[in-house]
Parts: sequence; C-alpha cells; structure tokens
Amino acid sequence: MLDSGPEVMARFLGAENVERARGYLDQLDPELHRYIIDFVYREVYAGDALDAKTRALCTVGMLACLDHQLQLGVYVRAARRQGASEEEVREVLRQVAVYAGFPSAWNAVATMKAALDGFDEQEVTR
Repeated sequence: MLDSGPEVMARFLGAENVERARGYLDQLDPELHRYIIDFVYREVYAGDALDAKTRALCTVGMLACLDHQLQLGVYVRAARRQGASEEEVREVLRQVAVYAGFPSAWNAVATMKAALDGFDEQEVTR
C-alpha cells in the first residue's frame, strides 16, 4: 500500500509543519495543492528507487540551480531530517557552482545557513 501524500510530506518537512504547509498551499491554489500532495509526495517522493536522503539532496541541488531560494530552504532542512550532514549539503551546493555558476551557489549557501539556523538535531532521521 502506498503511503499517503501527507505521511510522506511529514517525513520530509517535519510532521509539525504539514498542516501549516497544506493550509498555505490550499490558500494559494487548492488544485495545485492537490497536485503537490498526490503527485509530488504520494507518487514521486514515496518511490523506492532512491532513498529519502538521496532524493532530498537531489532536490537541494536542483532548487539551487534554479535559484528557488524559498523552496531551497525547506529542502535543506528536509535533507538534514533525512540524515544528510551539513557537509553533504555543502558539497551538493559546491557542485551547483560548477553547473549553475558561483552566484547561484553563493545564494544557496546563504540560504542553507539561514535554513539551518536553529535547526533541531533531534529532527534528523537515523
């Protein structure tokens, strides 16, 4: 049986953030909210071809390359929740410099530092 979208979302975003995120998405656009829950989390992120840590680190790299700082901050924390070390996140962002340019990497590192400020190490999945 597939995990529900909200269950998968909770693993990446933290259970305490799901209702707030869902409320925000629903307020923006209910149909987009449904796409994100059903497709992104229930189908793509629930897949077993990649472990959750690798999936989160890939997402960090892609968001940094695309310069999507708001979502990048969310997924830096998601990567840490899935067991990625800060050094692993930094290494992904160094790769961003090679393929997307130094300004993108610099912005991403600044976003990472802000996102991890006050991050609770007890959120990390071991």
